[in-house]
Amino acid sequence: MKKSSDNFKYWIYPILILLLILLLSALEINGSSVEILRGRILSTDERDSDSLFGRPRAIRSDQYMIVLPMFISQDINKEATINNDIGEGTNVITQNIPSRNIFAIFRPTYLPFFFSDNSAFSYSFSWWAEMGLLLIGIYLLLLELTKKNLPLSIVGSLLFLMTPFTQWWNQTNMIAWISIGLFFGLRVLKEQSWWKSSLYGLGLAYSIITFALFLYPAFQVPVAYVAIAIALGFSITNWKDIKKNLKISIPVILLSALLGISFILLFISQNKDVIEIISNTVYPGARFIESGGGDTNLLFNGLYNILLQRDSNTAPFGNQSESSNFFLLFPPLLVWVLYKNINLFRKQKKLDWIGISISSVLLFFLANYFIPLPSIITKITLMYLVPHQRLLIGFGFASYILMLWILSNKKIYSCDKSIKDRILVSILSISFGILIYIVGKNLYAISPSFFNFPEIVSPTLKILAASIFAVFLIFMLLRGYRKIFLIALLSFAFLSTVYINPIRRGLDVLTDTEVAHYIRDMSEKDDSKWVIYGDHTLAQYALANNANVLNGIHIYPQFKIWEVLDPEKKYMDVYNRYAHVMVHTKTENHEDIYLFAPDVVVLNIDPCDEKLKQLDVKYYLSNEEIPENTCLNKLKQIDKVSIYERID
Repeated sequence: MKKSSDNFKYWIYPILILLLILLLSALEINGSSVEILRGRILSTDERDSDSLFGRPRAIRSDQYMIVLPMFISQDINKEATINNDIGEGTNVITQNIPSRNIFAIFRPTYLPFFFSDNSAFSYSFSWWAEMGLLLIGIYLLLLELTKKNLPLSIVGSLLFLMTPFTQWWNQTNMIAWISIGLFFGLRVLKEQSWWKSSLYGLGLAYSIITFALFLYPAFQVPVAYVAIAIALGFSITNWKDIKKNLKISIPVILLSALLGISFILLFISQNKDVIEIISNTVYPGARFIESGGGDTNLLFNGLYNILLQRDSNTAPFGNQSESSNFFLLFPPLLVWVLYKNINLFRKQKKLDWIGISISSVLLFFLANYFIPLPSIITKITLMYLVPHQRLLIGFGFASYILMLWILSNKKIYSCDKSIKDRILVSILSISFGILIYIVGKNLYAISPSFFNFPEIVSPTLKILAASIFAVFLIFMLLRGYRKIFLIALLSFAFLSTVYINPIRRGLDVLTDTEVAHYIRDMSEKDDSKWVIYGDHTLAQYALANNANVLNGIHIYPQFKIWEVLDPEKKYMDVYNRYAHVMVHTKTENHEDIYLFAPDVVVLNIDPCDEKLKQLDVKYYLSNEEIPENTCLNKLKQIDKVSIYERID
């Protein structure tokens, strides 16, 4: 009875997470910045009454302009794999959005879309479920690694969630599913029962497929390296137990890998046409990222990310997402791991292989980040697929696991009473503080306005505060003051992320306005195409309200459309890309089709051009007045939005 009770306590945290997900979903609460769209259709500056906390973020354009409208369009179209409302008809299976096919079972956060017509509920569920899976995945992995250290596993999972990189990128899936897969894999290695091992094997196969289908190697490759390092270190450490049941674990792992590879190959074979189109685009196309040339200031700016929450503090690297990071404390930890393992080997002829393996992968990342390695190495290791800024996810995953591993292994990594240990801790702490100070000064040189708010604290004091805090964290960590360290870092993480995502109720600003109702009513009567002039955000707004939209977001080039608009293929290199397609009225000082940004294509065309009629365009929408034209009849003016019908 006692054993059953002891085991139940480990289920309480996941159960509470699941209950919280269901509660927030039922209340239709989410963290979307969809309120930004309110300003695109209305003249008022009044806040949305459904906003509960914080302010919407313009930087969230991928969320409110691209993904969310596609979610709702998919819901309207019964999660069709080919969405005929997007351009010429778009295969959305390569995108991380709901679609009805066999591979939908590997996107569990989208399950409500298949059983409910309430888009607000389904979207809220997916929003919170993705965060919940990160918490549960890290929690389970840490329980396995730390021999069921419950407090450390809970705090560690919260730390991953409340990290600026995670919140600014809304990036939870990669680490969540690699962690869940690792948990199942480690269980298979240890399990001596055939049926339990088989169940864990199914979980491993499911995780492999789910992880692979995210189709973003820039994030997948780094976290996969960390997972391999952890699995390798774990296997060496626990080899005596693992080798006892190799007759069970090896077949299960091989079958799991075979099952995973089979589904991945099935996905590729069924969607090779769209995969080939995407692979052959000019942008993003095939990339080859050379190693070396990484920026130290970007790598170690995490302790300054608290300032990113204020929009007036100009981000030093492009925007807030590109500037966001983990709290990377690993440089002194690498030295400490090396030092303690040398001592361990001298005294006991043993090594901590998990600590060594994670440290090794961090050194591998550092080499790729800073050193111009031969291209053949970059190619073989697949690191040519990983831009430097995307490598931060690998640094973060490895750094946090190493940090939590050190905290869970006091016997190996505690600072003893020797003068040598205490001196080294002081040197490492102060050295890291100096590094953070230098980074802070460099960030100020790059973007002085980054340190504007709060004005009551000068930039110099902010830099000093971050540097002192860095010294404090390393000192507490290496001296083994676990509770103080975790409370301090988790509190700082919360303060660094609490204002990033707004909290709101529902999606009415997108689906329940006068503009939305008018578009839906028109689209139900007539499925002719719509074209949006001016602000192409309105194209996605129309898409979310059942309009058959010509432009907007083309996740891959819509060649049937471009063959009509550019029969001579003069502008092929311009539109052969993932693109935000904007439409402007014809002007003589621009090409008919031109590139405004790497992912923004502008079509210059008169509203009455016969090519648009050939493409079945009948309705026009704009938040800018379209010049009077004999072929257009103005149907409606709703605040900022004008709606026209072609009558020729």
